[in-house]
Order: sequence, then structure tokens, then C-alpha cells
Amino acid sequence: MKVYVKVVRESEVMDLNKAVRIDEDNESIKRIKERCINCGRCKTICEEVVGIKYDNEKAKKAVCINCGQCILNCPVASLVPKYDYKKVLNYLHDTEKIVTISLAPAIRSSIGEGFNLEVGTFLEKELVGALKEVGFDYVFDVTFGADMTVMEEATELVNRLKNKKTLPMFTSCCPSWVKYLEIYHPEKIDHLSTVKSPIGIQSSLLNTYFLKMNELDKKNIINVVVVPCTSKKFEIKRTEMGMDIAITTNELVMLLKESNIDITKTTPSEFSPLFSKGSGSGTIFGRSGGVMEATLRCANYLLTEKDKVINFLDLAENNKSGTIKRATVNIGPYNLRVAAVTGMPSLEEILKELDSYDFIEVMNCPNGCVGGGGQVLSPIAKMNEINLERGEALTKDDNSNNIRFCYKNPDVINIYKTYLDYPNSPKALKIIHTNFKDRSDILGE
Repeated sequence: MKVYVKVVRESEVMDLNKAVRIDEDNESIKRIKERCINCGRCKTICEEVVGIKYDNEKAKKAVCINCGQCILNCPVASLVPKYDYKKVLNYLHDTEKIVTISLAPAIRSSIGEGFNLEVGTFLEKELVGALKEVGFDYVFDVTFGADMTVMEEATELVNRLKNKKTLPMFTSCCPSWVKYLEIYHPEKIDHLSTVKSPIGIQSSLLNTYFLKMNELDKKNIINVVVVPCTSKKFEIKRTEMGMDIAITTNELVMLLKESNIDITKTTPSEFSPLFSKGSGSGTIFGRSGGVMEATLRCANYLLTEKDKVINFLDLAENNKSGTIKRATVNIGPYNLRVAAVTGMPSLEEILKELDSYDFIEVMNCPNGCVGGGGQVLSPIAKMNEINLERGEALTKDDNSNNIRFCYKNPDVINIYKTYLDYPNSPKALKIIHTNFKDRSDILGE
């Protein structure tokens, strides 16, 4: 019996006028062309929700900020992250390699969904236990990196306020937002905080401080990070980042299942020393407004030497509607005009009134990192509700944490005492700060 195989051309599978363009060299996202049904939802999401402009025919390549919202909104799973978890499994089977893994804050409130647990189930020690069971040599918490980001960023903000230098200051921990600014508004790059993202800081210290403390050679160690965000796959390609592999929450579910690990049945364990569990300020990095709140807590201490939990999202004067949240916060001698912005269309609105603010948090994904493109897939109609529950789980952990301020984290205190000297020191500026670049040439203008 003869078997006939039809060769399907790309033009027969998908209409490039309807579908969002994904280049082969995209670091984060891949299209399975045979699955595409030409519904056009991915392009609608990219244009109207993410805010990418498609009216420029001169663009050298696809304009993509790697956020992965197209993945979450594709009804037929035609768009997927570029999978790297198989590489991690290979390294785990290489007995000569030491493999570390770092967990971003938002992972612990969403990973359970991959094992049919209720949305917002908080799994931290269980996840650490599962990863140690798989065979990782060190399991670190990126909330340590988040605490370090807050220390540096709050210090930078206070210095800018005192010197009246380039205000407002933008947060710089969301790589999709940073790339958007580099492409569409490079003239405003100086408004970005120069502090690396928590993952950037974590990887930089792993490759310097950690190696030195443990007398390890970089060639013998592989650093992996688990992220809710497909854009982190792009970010780690920046030359100074130093993280070897980024895998998404969804990929981690696959890795655990292929290793016959059921996270609901593992023995809970603690993070490895040195970069262990951070403060509540670090945990709330995973949801919208969290970076703002954490930074204001630290800035308040720098200016008043007093502890104060500033729940930005609960302030009476805060406009809670929509994707722009504004407030005026009194800290020491300053009445700071602040805003937390979600999504690039809302960011464009903020740019029209830039002089009205002193400090602005910007996140690309709905409700922050909890809504990242690398998260466990959820019903499209319920995504907003699910993201809010994930974020609330992080807030609850902050509220119950016995350390709620980054400057009280013992690991943070120790690393400044033994290695970095003080926030924004010459050594800190060299190792855990970064530069950004004009990427507008991609538009071909």
C-alpha cells in the first residue's frame, strides 16, 4: 500500500497578514506553523494589548519584545516558548558539572497549576525539595537578587532626588519593557535605573562572589534560572548577565514530570545558603506594584532611618482602576509622585505627562510577572482572575514574612560587608549595574 504525504507550504498554513511575525532567531518564542488556524488573535494581542506597532514596512526584522503574551492567548498552542529544559536535563546527567538553579518570585504561586492544584497555591519549600530530588547541586532564591535590586535602586532614587538628576526614574527589572524603550524611545534611556534585574544581579554574584567563596571554576558550573517570563530568555543573552539557561514555569513542570517528580509528594526543603530566601520585599517583585512598594520601603529607611511598610496599592489616594496606578507618597522631606504602570499602551499615556512623576514602575505583562508569557497555561477567559490570585499569594507571603525589608536580609547585609562595600559603591556599580542601548535601528528609520 502506498502512503502519500502532502507537503504543506507555509502560505497554505498561515496568513502572515493575520499572524504575528516570529523570526527564526527569536530567543524566546517559536511557532508551530502546522497548528496555526489563522484566527489573528496573536497579532491583535500584540498590537492592542502589548502595544507593538506594525505600521512600519521598513523594519529590518520582526519587532518583538519577547513577552510571550501571544503564547498565552493562542487558542491552539501554535505559539510556544523556545524550550531549553532538555539542555538542563543533559547537564544534570553530566557528572562533571555543578548545576545551580535559581527560582524567580512568581514561580512559587503558579507552579502548582501544572500539577492540578488550586490557582494561587503557594509552593516554596516543596519546590526546593523537588529540585534537590531531581539532582540540582544548589537551589537558590531570586528574592535575594530582588532584595539586592531594591537596595541599589532605592539608593539610586534617593541620590537622584537629592541631586535633582534625570527624574522620573523608571524601574528596569522587566526586560520586555526595557527593550520597548530601547526600540521606541531611546532618547529616554537615561530615565531607566541602571540596576540590573534580580536575575542579572543573581547571575553576576554567582559568577563572582559565589565562585570565589566556594573556590569553583566557571567552566565547571552551569547556572539555570526558572522564570515566569519568556523575555528572560532574551535578557540573559545580554553579555554581562552571566546566566547560562533560562527556563519557564511551564518548562519546569515538564522537567519535573519527565523526571517522575510529583511536587505534591516531595519532602519540603530549604534554599541553599548564601542566596537563600529573601525578604517579603523581594517576594512581591512578582506582582504589579511590588517593585514600587519594596523600593519605597527602602527609600524611606534611607531618608528617615525608620521602618515603614508602604502598601502602595492600598493608599487611599491611589487610582486603582485600569492599568495605571498613581499616588503621592510622603517620605522624609519628599512628597514623591509615583505610578505603577502595566502594559506599553498605558506607558505611552504616562510618557505624555512625564514631568508629573518622580518614580515609575513599569511592567509589560498583566498584573506583573505572575502574568508572564512563560507561566502555566490557563483558560484565556479566566487569565486576569488567575493572575490576581497568583499575585495575592505573593502578598500573603510578604505579610507573614518575619523579614519584610531588604536591608534586614542577613545575606544582603553580609554581601555588602564582605564584598560590595555599600549600595552604589564603585564595586557595586561595576558588577551589578548595567547600561542600555539604542535599538531603534530595528525599525529601519
